Formats: sequence, structure tokens, C-alpha cells
Amino acid sequence: MGRRSGLTLAEVLIILGIVLLIAAIAVPGLLSSERASHERSASTLLKVLTSAQADFRAKDRDGNHVKDFWTADVKGLYTMTSAEIPGAGKTPKDAPLKLIDLSVATADADPAVAEAGGENMPLAPFGPHAALNGYWYVALVSDLTDKSVYRKDTQGKPPMGKVHHETKFGFAAFPDSRSKGHYYFQVNENNTIFRKPVEKSVRLGEAIPPGLNGIAPDCLHWPDDNDLKSYWSKID
Repeated sequence: MGRRSGLTLAEVLIILGIVLLIAAIAVPGLLSSERASHERSASTLLKVLTSAQADFRAKDRDGNHVKDFWTADVKGLYTMTSAEIPGAGKTPKDAPLKLIDLSVATADADPAVAEAGGENMPLAPFGPHAALNGYWYVALVSDLTDKSVYRKDTQGKPPMGKVHHETKFGFAAFPDSRSKGHYYFQVNENNTIFRKPVEKSVRLGEAIPPGLNGIAPDCLHWPDDNDLKSYWSKID
């Protein structure tokens, strides 16, 4: 008798069905695991930003002779230079501060450049804007607990404009889309991470980077106490 080679149509369909079943079970789990990894990374990097802020203020890294936090944006913690040498990055001795990793600086959702009295460098020479592990980062605009703004002129010398605050700051991390993360994170000078489920997209539009106008307005402010207690949870 001749030997049959290959698979019958029925056998192929059975194997295909098994493969599809395995994929249907495995893929959602893999996506969920990846999303959780993005969320862990976002909350961890907010801690990195608070550490950079503590260093910036304690050591007067920008040399304006005021103990203040940098509040203009995220990327300035990388691109700012010391005012001890006038100008920004014109000599090897006047290098950018680089208090955060470049990948965090390029994930700044705000493309605007704070000149800071001519002591800040643009981000473009270092790298293009891009989300980091599915998340964007942004410096908050105000604190609704006391209706104060974060970006102030602290009267430093040399003057740098509204890019500092003596005692406060706020940062947020939000997903590029809901497939990248299900939580929105915030941290302030108290160094406690809070998170809130993303019920609707925080990012508006498709611009890269999103820009402040491309972020849901209510996500640019530290919440008041009632909002914080009602909708947010601590994660550390």
C-alpha cells in the first residue's frame, strides 16, 4: 500500500484552530503584562524626577543664587546649564546639567523652550521627542489645593523669568494611548506618587510631542484635596 504524505484538510483546520485558541489566550495576557510594565516604569521615573529636583534645588545647579525648583518643563532638568558661565553650552565647561536621562527629557510632552535668561539649551541637538515606554511626561501648571502657579520668577541673579518655584513643583506621566497604560500618575514636592485610572484619553490629537494644548486641561494641575481623596490612590 502507498504511504500518505502531508496533512489532510481536516488535520490542517484542527491545527489552525488550536493555534488560534492559544493566541486568543496568550495575546491579551502579553498585552496586559506589557501595559503593566509601562505603568511601573512611569511611576518609577516620576521618582527620578523628584530626586533630580532635590539635587537641583539643594545645590543651586542653575547658579541663580536662589534655592528653588525648576518648574518650566521636564527637559530643562537635562538641558539647563549653570549661570556661573554666561550663555548656554558654548564651551565644554558649560555643559548641560543632565540631572535626568536623555530618554526622559525627550519624553517631555511640552515642546516649548524656556530660555531661562539664555542659560537653557534647546532639546533638538540631543534627540527628537518620543514617548518613553508608552508614556509622556509633563510639568504641571498649578496646584489647585491653594490655587498657586508653579512657574514663578524667584528673583534670582541672573534673572531667568517664570521657570522656578521656591518650595513647590508637580509632574505627571500619562499614556500615549489607553493601549499603552490604564493609569495617569502625578507627583509633587512631597515625593508621593498618586495614580488615577484613565477613563478617557489624556492625550488629545496625534501631535508629537502632544504640547500643552494636546493634553486634557484637567490633567495639567495638581488636584485639590477633595479630588485627591475621591479619585486618586497612593502607590508608595
